Amino acid sequence: MARLGRDLAVPELVLVEVDQLLRARVSSAAARSFIEAMERGEHTVAFGSARLLRRAVEIDRGFADLGLGLVDATVMALAEQHELPILTFDFEHFRATRPRRGFWQLVVDERRYREATGA
Repeated sequence: MARLGRDLAVPELVLVEVDQLLRARVSSAAARSFIEAMERGEHTVAFGSARLLRRAVEIDRGFADLGLGLVDATVMALAEQHELPILTFDFEHFRATRPRRGFWQLVVDERRYREATGA
């Protein structure tokens, strides 16, 4: 994980999701801190493209029984397209699917997450 550093590619749809979650569960101030950090360039915003959307729709369709949704499917499409690791706690969806080649490289280990959170 140390080699990943702090530079993350955050899909624009994830920005919306994080903003909504922070505002609903933490505070508006926390949400503003997050989007201001993104604006300062602390992480890279990965804006969508027609190609990315097509692949996300294809992934969502291919795993329709899981109910992935556009956000997770977009994260998967971006990770697949650029061979990026994925930072998520949604182990169920990311372990039940796979890219065209290999497996998703998840940054957070499920065992360590369970130990840290008691989940």
